[in-house]
Amino acid sequence: MFDDLTDRQHQILRYLVDEHVASGKAVGSKTLVESYPLNVSSATVRNEMAQLEQRGYIQHPHRSAGSVPTDRGYRVYVERYARRSHLSTSEQLMIRHQFKQVESQIEAWLQLSAAVLADFAGHLAMVTSPRQRSVRLRHFELLSLQPRLVLLIVVTQDSAVTQSMIHIESEIEQADLSRVSSHLNAILGNQTAADVRSRISDFSGFERLVIENLLTTLDAGESGARTEVMHDGLEHMVRQPEFLESDRMHRIVRLLRGGTLLTMLLPQIDAADEDVQVLIGEEIDADLLQPYGIVIGSYGLDANVTGLIGIVGPTRMYYERSISTVRYMAGLMSDMMQELYYRD
Repeated sequence: MFDDLTDRQHQILRYLVDEHVASGKAVGSKTLVESYPLNVSSATVRNEMAQLEQRGYIQHPHRSAGSVPTDRGYRVYVERYARRSHLSTSEQLMIRHQFKQVESQIEAWLQLSAAVLADFAGHLAMVTSPRQRSVRLRHFELLSLQPRLVLLIVVTQDSAVTQSMIHIESEIEQADLSRVSSHLNAILGNQTAADVRSRISDFSGFERLVIENLLTTLDAGESGARTEVMHDGLEHMVRQPEFLESDRMHRIVRLLRGGTLLTMLLPQIDAADEDVQVLIGEEIDADLLQPYGIVIGSYGLDANVTGLIGIVGPTRMYYERSISTVRYMAGLMSDMMQELYYRD
């Protein structure tokens, strides 16, 4: 990957990213020569930087003598250097010690996870509650509330309970509702949304209407619509020069509060990827998220019961620190879930 660069160009790009992340300013050849062990002249560095710019790895900001990385340049940095990073043993022990106090309380350690991740990475942290990728129906009930209004109570295999209303054209007695429930539960019990959808053509009338409402509930569970999102560290984002514009800051707050951030990210998250995923700027499909860099990992019991943990910051973020912290925290939370669910 990115084999069009020489070793020296890789080295210059790495130091330019390090300097820009630390200072927030455009970086010139003189700064790189004076601050980093390049052992070449400033003129040589300028020539190499011109090649990097021509190939799209760095760019000149408006009215600046220095250069900053592009999204493509950050991607080289992440793949060649940042992914190798790990938290120190002392940092790992410090984090694990904090979780000893709340290891049997899922909600408490979700909140603690967001706080610890924000403090260690220095960016906005986001943690979701565990959810099932394939939600299975345990059973449902139909209760008559009014002559043309039925309450649908759905219980899934993860013990989540959801209620919704079904409006009907003509009154149905409770005894008939109970018979429909019994009949459909016998057929659809322990089925996923995909299983139920494949059989909907076998039904008509009121039974089909019930199944359509069941699918709405199961689909919501699988899409993450019921997933709780914890976040911490907005104060870190406020300190970044990229977020001095109030509109950009308000935008990320709105995305967090409405759960929209998770909805935007889910289509781009590879469930089969066991390592941390990094999304940078224009690589993100959602236009509203393109000013940001996102580092995200998953935790859970297996491929089906998982949650997400990650950080959101400017594209100019400490990727090494962010990746190493998210990776360790995801592993720790998976271990805690194993201990909690399979404890004797």
